[in-house]
Amino acid sequence: MTQNEQQTISHPTLIAVFSQPTPAALWALRGELLVAGLSPETAVFPILTQFYQFLASLRSSLDAHQYSKFASLLDIGAVGGVALESLLQKGSSSDFWQRLLAGGLSEGLMVMASRQYIKAFQAEMTAVYDTNAWFLYDAFWQLATTMQPQTPPQERRDLLDHLFAPIHNPNLDNSLKAALLGRLYQILLFAHLEKALSEVKSP
Repeated sequence: MTQNEQQTISHPTLIAVFSQPTPAALWALRGELLVAGLSPETAVFPILTQFYQFLASLRSSLDAHQYSKFASLLDIGAVGGVALESLLQKGSSSDFWQRLLAGGLSEGLMVMASRQYIKAFQAEMTAVYDTNAWFLYDAFWQLATTMQPQTPPQERRDLLDHLFAPIHNPNLDNSLKAALLGRLYQILLFAHLEKALSEVKSP
């Protein structure tokens, strides 16, 4: 990657995606990745598309204040600062996404527990949650298979079933389901960005 290409992956865009993601931030990131030289066939682009559609669906069902409040639940805080530095450095460790998964989810749950939940999420959004959970489950299975091929399939399934169980809990507040899905998209996106950008930066 040349110096000019590297500058196209801007800190403000990455910060937006990993702090208060919006469809506009994902749109900007897609353009910057294409300019940076990533092939449209790269695995990160279907994830961007699904994440964009998920956020667009939520935004259409909430007013501006409600959406802003929801997006604030996805701020990965200090974990995000380390993540952004890793994304912009060549040779990031292959297990970083695992640390982000553990830290990002735990921090997100604490943030959600300390804030007032959004009550405007509608029951009609259940289909959106289920569809996105289906996509994310497959994507995390593929990612885990690549990153941890030594894990027995049944153990991998048990871990993912536990991770996605809240989405299928009828008693869980819909805002928490949406926030969990958003956090999973962020982690999945980070894992693929880390890999894709390291390949682009290679001589």
